[in-house]
Amino acid sequence: MTVSSDLASRLRLAFRTLLAAYQQRSRDLLRPQQLLKGSVYELQTRCGKPSCHCASEFGPLHTTTVLSWSHRGRTRLRTLRVSDRARLRRFAEQYRRFRQARAALGKLHRQMLQTVDRLERVLLQAPPAPVTRKRKR
Repeated sequence: MTVSSDLASRLRLAFRTLLAAYQQRSRDLLRPQQLLKGSVYELQTRCGKPSCHCASEFGPLHTTTVLSWSHRGRTRLRTLRVSDRARLRRFAEQYRRFRQARAALGKLHRQMLQTVDRLERVLLQAPPAPVTRKRKR
């Protein structure tokens, strides 16, 4: 077995491994799920009323759970009901995992293309030498 055929075999094996990982990521992305772009978190603020407990320097702040997302370059906030918090937090986490899987899929795709390009360089044969003809005199 020559060096180039050995390298070609290793590149084919690497490509099959990348393909299996790519297929697994694709299945993860195609799973039915609800997505919500944004973050759910606790927001602590002072209300501004001088007689409120939050007005003192060491007083407890008002806490509310909000959904934060970006729309047309601006950050939006929406206060969430207690009944919606867990569900929307789960949807936002699913969106984050979806985007991470999408990025990983793009990386795998680039690696697959690089492997195919390397395989092509290994397998590519030089063109045959030109046929020389004897000239008649």
